[in-house]
Amino acid sequence: MTATSLTIAANTFREALRERLLYNLLLFAVILTGGSLTISQLTLGEQFRIIADVSTSSTQIFTLVISVFLGVTLVAREVDRRTCYAVLARPVSRAGFILGKCLGLLATVSLNVAVMAAVTGAVLLAQTTGIRISGLGYFSVFALMVVQAAVCIAFAALFASFSTPTLAVILTLAVVGSGFLFSEVRNFWLQAKQVQMKWVVGVLDYLIPNMGLLDAKESLTYGDPMTWGSLLGRGAYGLAYAAVILGLAMFVFSRRDIR
Repeated sequence: MTATSLTIAANTFREALRERLLYNLLLFAVILTGGSLTISQLTLGEQFRIIADVSTSSTQIFTLVISVFLGVTLVAREVDRRTCYAVLARPVSRAGFILGKCLGLLATVSLNVAVMAAVTGAVLLAQTTGIRISGLGYFSVFALMVVQAAVCIAFAALFASFSTPTLAVILTLAVVGSGFLFSEVRNFWLQAKQVQMKWVVGVLDYLIPNMGLLDAKESLTYGDPMTWGSLLGRGAYGLAYAAVILGLAMFVFSRRDIR
């Protein structure tokens, strides 16, 4: 990572904060989090579980949406408007350009997750005693959401580096959706008696990101235990996967013919 990439990341961070889509999604997620209070009042008991489930799910959904759409837009818009020419004309590599854009967007998404995590925590503490809130469990939920966002941003940058924005969004959503689906059926396939299916799971383990592994909402909603070893292992897997995909994006964009 060079100083130039950090400068691009800082500029991307400021640009992303000015995006109207960013504020609309963030506002909608905060409103939905607060709306979970009304939903919880319609039930007898389990207010904590309902508020936690609605709040964390809405935060996750809008974090992924922001990551995908802004991840594609930040790369495709620079090429379509040819604003990247002025940057690439300087001693800036294309790989450094992609790296800076992705780091800037990841910083923006991390800030949004922190805001929504604070709102969720405030709502939970206001409506419950807070006894069921575990510090590590609460932190792991939102920390792994940032890792999920890193994977989405990497795929968005990869597909945007060689395709149209619409196709890049479709491909990114397809891969991310497959990652969540694969995590649901993976154990079923491994327990199946058909031995010939096992190698398919092994191949998909490398090709498709296991997004369910990066989902720790149950540790807050249902109080599932979470350890530092599990959190660090999941985070390392997600960040390593995102780094590989980002490396491919940097390679593809460096070979792209920009005119």
